[in-house]
Amino acid sequence: MATKIKTFDAVEESRKWREATSRKLDAMTSAERIAYLRKVATRYRAEYTRRQSFKGR
Repeated sequence: MATKIKTFDAVEESRKWREATSRKLDAMTSAERIAYLRKVATRYRAEYTRRQSFKGR
């Protein structure tokens, strides 16, 4: 059986995302971090709720 050539490395992409997010948060003040993380949490909650509403269909 031939092995597939990897076209997407999820671990590498996750590492890049974590590093970029860390740099972004490190450049912010505490108040800016809290506001940013609340905004992201709100966006994720809305996306989760939207996906849950499609599960019942």
